[in-house]
Amino acid sequence: MLATILNRMLAHDDAARAALAPYQGRVIRLVLPVLSGTLSIQPDGTFATASGLAEASILLSPTFFTTWLFDREAASKKVGLNGDAELAAAVGQALATLRWDMAEELSQLVGDVAANRITWIAGKIGGIPGAIGSRLLIELTEYWRDEAPLVVTKRHVETFCSGVDALRDDLARLEARLERLTVKSF
Repeated sequence: MLATILNRMLAHDDAARAALAPYQGRVIRLVLPVLSGTLSIQPDGTFATASGLAEASILLSPTFFTTWLFDREAASKKVGLNGDAELAAAVGQALATLRWDMAEELSQLVGDVAANRITWIAGKIGGIPGAIGSRLLIELTEYWRDEAPLVVTKRHVETFCSGVDALRDDLARLEARLERLTVKSF
């Protein structure tokens, strides 16, 4: 399924397929929050489902997608690359350029004119749901962080880690003191 989705997007991007073509026969594993798959790169720069061990893997966590909405540069730091770094980087760069062409996909279902109209209308009113969705995501993040602490802040993590470090140091001092007391008593 993952190969099919990516190939539909690659069908409209000659540059991405050309960037992947030199890696034909190589195998990579893509791990997304909902989908994952091991894929081999075909001579035409598309993907096919593969079995066996992957030479490299790209891991995208759910935090990648939420960060990507607001800061694409910070999101790129949340991508996990394992194995052959050159292969993973090349595939990652090619996939990063892919865009979904909604009008093209709709035209296959309803025709070119209707697809262009639907796309135009979605663009006109799409700003409202997009703005509402991004604001809702910000509000949910703030709620989870502040009111119902499902998401922790950096400050809370640092406070917790410094508390653990202090406890570790106190325990080491206590163990040393107990060691000295047991040695003196004998």
